[in-house]
Amino acid sequence: MEPTDEQLARWLEQPDPADLQELKAWLDKSPENRQKWESYQLLWKSASRLASKTPSPDRERIWSEIETKIGEKKTYTIPGFFRYAAAAAVILMISVSVWFSISSKQEHFIAGNGPMEIWLVDSSRVVLKEGAELKVSKDYLVEERTVFLEGDAFFEVKRNEQKPFLVQTESHFVNVLGTSFLVQSAKRNEATVSVFSGKVEFGIPSGQSSILTKDMSLTISGDQFIEKKKSANALAWWTGELKYDNAPLSQFVADMQYNFGIEVKVSATSLLGCGLTAKFEGLTADEMVQAVAMTFGSELQQSSKSSVVMQGGNCEQGGASW
Repeated sequence: MEPTDEQLARWLEQPDPADLQELKAWLDKSPENRQKWESYQLLWKSASRLASKTPSPDRERIWSEIETKIGEKKTYTIPGFFRYAAAAAVILMISVSVWFSISSKQEHFIAGNGPMEIWLVDSSRVVLKEGAELKVSKDYLVEERTVFLEGDAFFEVKRNEQKPFLVQTESHFVNVLGTSFLVQSAKRNEATVSVFSGKVEFGIPSGQSSILTKDMSLTISGDQFIEKKKSANALAWWTGELKYDNAPLSQFVADMQYNFGIEVKVSATSLLGCGLTAKFEGLTADEMVQAVAMTFGSELQQSSKSSVVMQGGNCEQGGASW
């Protein structure tokens, strides 16, 4: 069942906890609902921004023209909730026109086997982690620069104060003018943003957000905001480099799982707290694991194609450069 106009208006303007639950239930019903929601958010944001610069006209006449316009397109139905937003009504037809003009030209990138590097038309760079997807319009500079992300990606955004850069994930958004940052959104209802330079706004559709600056990292899980320091190895899946300065072995284990999909099991759990000082460059992921095992005097056993076990070992060594 489609949401009512009143529901959509509440979801987009000032949703309360009950509204957010309704929205989540509707989004979970089908991928088509999620696609519709992305378009609703895009149109609403454009409408809200442009309406503040335009005097109020004859709303009924404009809405009549909008409905006629939508009827001619016959490709997408825009709900009547815009009638409930006085600020949005004045420029809705502009927003609809923009949406229809870009939707048929949308670019879709999928990193199928390893990282994928993408250069956008404004010279911004995006690097997708394996398995990630990015959707971006060829004409996205017509309005603000908006992309839709599933999975993890690193962004180097060309600064443009007139046209902010917006990353939308399934349940979060990142808004910047020009900076470099990593978005991790592979987990459902959870995302992490780590900032490498500049400043970003990271938040959720309900309106809660936080400003992050260089070397800050924030995870939003549900409605919880968990701040931490940016990981030094967050981009190893792209650079192939790992660095440790007396870091616990457990950090290496986590880094191998995230960056290379290799599960490292440690039979002697006391080793997980041992300090590791090392710099890995020019090695394969398997060679990194072998080097660490050698450092701690452990033996390696392959338990599956993507899983190894470190047997035995001690904390007496733990420092190396490879």
